[in-house]
Amino acid sequence: MKKPGKPKIKKLKNKKGKKVTVTLSRKISGAKGYQAAYATKSSMKKQKKKFFKGTSVTIKGLKKKKTYYFRVRAYKMKNGNKLYGSWSSKKRIKIKK
Repeated sequence: MKKPGKPKIKKLKNKKGKKVTVTLSRKISGAKGYQAAYATKSSMKKQKKKFFKGTSVTIKGLKKKKTYYFRVRAYKMKNGNKLYGSWSSKKRIKIKK
């Protein structure tokens, strides 16, 4: 079984209440869902992860005036296990609201 393709982050949008909406440019064919990872360091050390389905997810509980880095990868299910594709390129956003 082949790994799912590499997703592309279309945009990151600041939302009121220290939230960010991550939107993908398109669905990856054959992907069961996606995993978003975010961190305050570009090295992605101490990153937090969140699973989602569809092409967008809202991440809550971020800190104001901090810069966050985001990346996303797709996954497929194989024998009850997740088979991950490669990470998208990183995008950064400063929390303003």
